Amino acid sequence: MIRFFGLILAALGLGIAAPALANPQLAAIPGARANMEVLDTERFRGTAFSYDHAVTIALPASYGVLPDKTYPVLWVLDDPLMTRMAVSTVDLLVSGNMMPEVIVIGVGSPSEEGLAGVGKRIVEFSPPGQGFGPPGLAGETMRQIVPLPEYPHRADEFLGFLIDELRPQLAQRYRFSGEHVLHGHSLGGMLGGYALFSRPGAFDKMILGSPAMANIDDAVFKAEERFAAQNEALPATLYVGAGGAEGNEWFLNVGSILTGTSRFVERLRLRGYDVLDLHSQFYTGEDHYTVAPRVMLDGLRYLYREEAAEIGSTWPQRP
Repeated sequence: MIRFFGLILAALGLGIAAPALANPQLAAIPGARANMEVLDTERFRGTAFSYDHAVTIALPASYGVLPDKTYPVLWVLDDPLMTRMAVSTVDLLVSGNMMPEVIVIGVGSPSEEGLAGVGKRIVEFSPPGQGFGPPGLAGETMRQIVPLPEYPHRADEFLGFLIDELRPQLAQRYRFSGEHVLHGHSLGGMLGGYALFSRPGAFDKMILGSPAMANIDDAVFKAEERFAAQNEALPATLYVGAGGAEGNEWFLNVGSILTGTSRFVERLRLRGYDVLDLHSQFYTGEDHYTVAPRVMLDGLRYLYREEAAEIGSTWPQRP
């Protein structure tokens, strides 16, 4: 410990920023911020939609002082609920040298629309198919307690907006490296699973938390069957997580959250796709809400485990 403080004093005497000894990733970059810069939320309207989507962008701490550096992009669904969690998680992991810096982009309904606005995700995240619930008894129960009228299933249109319209627009303004990561929770996880097979290659990596994979009468599984009939490889890295305590909530059983998540992981394992890198985790004692930050944290650590090893520890090592 005395030697550590001696190193700090020596660094100060040489005019070197003392924190650089503890955090080479950020502190060694002159002028870098301590955390990400969260920009004002903007509105974008896709050609297939008659209303705007809110987009919140957070730039890496070094973005303003490294004008030639490009960054991976973490796309976060459900902007008003999930983006701030993603930004704080990235800040924490970057400060600990546990992942490289990334640009975070949250997309969803405007916050001022309240949870009613968030509810549009039922339409936007639904793949083509029938109804809303899963197959079997769960679906029958869903129809009894949530008798939704027929509604448009617009996942293809939403993915078109996200990938084909919004991404190119923002790529002209910000320095994307070309690597794209998608985070989705619950119905957002279902959309991620559908995108994996309907828009293969659009996202290099995904974090899917408590995904409602069985909804829309197994639409994601049907998309996987069509994909598997023509493809042997699935080039993507996936982290899939759910809370073990979700089985204690009656309605989450109606939504087949745990069984749908487990079937999804089993399906991909049994299919044995070439190139696919898949890791799953079920968290004892966590429910549908409390598991979200756990999945985000562990998912990012898994996706960037190799980069973190190259960056190295934040702590001074024994001489």
